[in-house]
Amino acid sequence: MTLTTLDWTIILAFMAVSLVIGVIFTKRASSSLSEFFLSGRSMPWWLAGTSMVATTFSSDTPLYITSLIRTKGIYENWQWWCFLLSGMLSVFFFARLWRRAGVVTDVELTEMRYSGKEAAALRGFRAIYFSVAIHTIIKAQIILAMAKIMGVFFDVGKWQAIAISFAVTLFYAILSGYWGVILTDFFQFILAMIGAIALAWIAVTHAGGLSGLEAKVTTAYPAMHYTDFFPPVGGDLFGPAALTFIAYMGLSWWSKYSSDGGGVVVQRMSSCKDERHALLGTLFFNIANYAVRSWPWILAALASLILYPVVGGEDPDLIYPRMAQELMPSGLKGLMVAAFFAAFMSSMSTYLNLSSSYLINDFYKRFIVKDRADRHYVNASRLATLVLSLITAYVAYQATSIVGVFKFLIAFGSGTGLVYLVRWYWWRVNAWSEISAMLASTTISITLFQDAYKEMPYYEKLFLIISISTAIWVVVTFLTKPTDESKLIEFYKRAAPGGPGWKHIEAKVIEPHERGKSIAGDVVHFVLGTVMVYGYTLGLGKLLLGHSTEGIFFLIGAVVSTVLLYSGLTKRGWNKVYE
Repeated sequence: MTLTTLDWTIILAFMAVSLVIGVIFTKRASSSLSEFFLSGRSMPWWLAGTSMVATTFSSDTPLYITSLIRTKGIYENWQWWCFLLSGMLSVFFFARLWRRAGVVTDVELTEMRYSGKEAAALRGFRAIYFSVAIHTIIKAQIILAMAKIMGVFFDVGKWQAIAISFAVTLFYAILSGYWGVILTDFFQFILAMIGAIALAWIAVTHAGGLSGLEAKVTTAYPAMHYTDFFPPVGGDLFGPAALTFIAYMGLSWWSKYSSDGGGVVVQRMSSCKDERHALLGTLFFNIANYAVRSWPWILAALASLILYPVVGGEDPDLIYPRMAQELMPSGLKGLMVAAFFAAFMSSMSTYLNLSSSYLINDFYKRFIVKDRADRHYVNASRLATLVLSLITAYVAYQATSIVGVFKFLIAFGSGTGLVYLVRWYWWRVNAWSEISAMLASTTISITLFQDAYKEMPYYEKLFLIISISTAIWVVVTFLTKPTDESKLIEFYKRAAPGGPGWKHIEAKVIEPHERGKSIAGDVVHFVLGTVMVYGYTLGLGKLLLGHSTEGIFFLIGAVVSTVLLYSGLTKRGWNKVYE
């Protein structure tokens, strides 16, 4: 079915609203770097949290999840569900620390935390590493998905799809900066969720309804494990599926480059009104990201197994947009295309803004052109956004598999996560620790993803990247000079991380009766928050697929954890900014 006049009206109306927001906030975004990259640090928690969710809900996400389920099953979602653990670390350990630090970007922290020329070199290196390497991979994955979607709906080539996808996003991201990103994120997330729920409802209905969906999938594919929530073990306890699951839950979440928040989340923490809003926004993000968003996509993917039987040589990335194109009626089809664009634009605009902030705030302004008016740097940021977009477009054209890109990204960023966690709680970590971790992780990742190692299981690659990189940075830490004590004292006064790793610095900063601040409460809240969100996620899924007893069990655990978490946070004092 082709798009009707009603469909095109809905699509164009969405584009028009995005463009209007870009124009409205151009003047405000141009006033300073703080406005262009952090909206003047005035963001309420609900808006910051919604923006975090919208950014991680991109055009590639439903295609990626559909591909996971059509190749392995529900249990393969632990590939991204595992990151709830690092998300909860961000909530209860790092949200308030990042807000106290008062950085524009997470890269800026390097010169607050470390001393010497190596700290400056690390800041410049990380600015290039994230803006040109990591973010280019992420954006390429997002664009690849949108190109596939547009190929299905509009029958256009890859280059044309990439150009069209960028057009409106670039316009408002360049003009309105972070304000445009945040405010469009809000209505784009709502639109994207409406589209996802509508397609799930229609797909499941066409597949015969929700009540018999699991049974139909199991009957159609008796040798597969498409509806299993956890990897099958059977007689092979340590088979590839189980070992990969262990790698996700035991290694991925704490070893990834975003283990203490990551650039997107840190940018939103830093833009919040205060520490309390930073914590609440990040908590809201994790609940919505895992417990709310997962199931419309998963149900649609399960329905696709009935409606579009798996065949050899298929591109599983194309099935989700095919369902939208072939099953949705006029009006809803236009809404779905607008939802795809909304998901794409919310993520792309964020990464364009953040990438340019690294390049301008942490490289250009720091090392190339210093002490110019903010207007100069805002204009430079707009130019950087355009240049980085062209680089990303080329990389996206070369990519083919969304899941393949995502798995490479997880591996590529592994090996650095632990040093980013430890630097907050152990004074001995220095700039050389981070430099060595990044170099080791990058080198080993690129090596292991060459054709010579294509038969090596993914979990083995993760283990080697993480273990070798970690061993290298720990050795380097003890072989190199510690950070100057004056810098450590300055950092502790600013962020006040606490914990036993700062005892000798703490003794020089605060009064004896105030020393020995425990992080035990943070650990308890981390555990409760993790149980809460996993309980809601798994409980809701079990109920939807007809497993009432298991669903109620998970939901009871989630509710109990919610009550205990709320009680604990209240006792610690919300009005004291969660200290």
